[in-house]
Amino acid sequence: MTHEHAHNPIGSGEHEGRFMHEGDPAYVDRDIFGNAPKHHRDWSHRRGEPRVFALIWMLYLMGAMLVMFMQLNRSHTISYEIVRPAARVMLLIVVIGFSVLWPMLRLSQHHPRRGHVWFALRDAIVLFVPLQAILWPLATGVLTHWPVPVVAAMSLLCGSWMLLIAGVLALAMRSIAYNDTPTMRCIWMGLIILVVVGAPMIGATGTPMPPAPVNQPRVGWLLSPITGVLEILRDREAIGVSGAVFTQQIRMMIAIGCVGLALLLIARGLEVAHARVRA
Repeated sequence: MTHEHAHNPIGSGEHEGRFMHEGDPAYVDRDIFGNAPKHHRDWSHRRGEPRVFALIWMLYLMGAMLVMFMQLNRSHTISYEIVRPAARVMLLIVVIGFSVLWPMLRLSQHHPRRGHVWFALRDAIVLFVPLQAILWPLATGVLTHWPVPVVAAMSLLCGSWMLLIAGVLALAMRSIAYNDTPTMRCIWMGLIILVVVGAPMIGATGTPMPPAPVNQPRVGWLLSPITGVLEILRDREAIGVSGAVFTQQIRMMIAIGCVGLALLLIARGLEVAHARVRA
């Protein structure tokens, strides 16, 4: 594990009282334990590696599950009417984690100067795979007893939005590599937040629409991962099922994932073009 933004304080001479940066001739990059790298100029080959990130994410998932079980603990009896709302809260916490906290964490760190697409994709894989461990048990009768297609649609929603955020994050890291200022990092974080919550904000300021019947999909709700959770997991007991998935929803989620893939391809194209120019 390495320090993401290492600076070395100098305690004597003309450098006393200031911090050394990478441009200084005497700069030595050190990890959080004060160790200098061996056989490398700095620790850039270790920055952003997924081990610590994966540990943080799994602890976060455990915390989200704990919130769900704490809500169940307040009830004298366990029923689907109690478990399902608690599960929705848990998944809302999870979605906020990968749609807001993930880019916030990465945009507050230093990244490798190259390979931003792989960096973002690797993060998305680290986020997506452990998430399946808390999604699929929800299809069992012991918990929510949501139909398998509903749980699969929830997994698709998370995966498509992870791809979209990874695409924006890859472009953001490339931009920051050439203009690393707090303002630039804030602009990209603001853009990601706008992508995540922009559609619900626009909907909230418009003319109120009558509630859609439970036998019809609210496709516009999928334009945000947060409202997407509420749409995919909407209670549809009125039509005789605990949940349902519609073709329009699947198409919208695939479209969101395709936009994410397009952004990743654009970021990769920029990387290749820059590498050729430098060569």
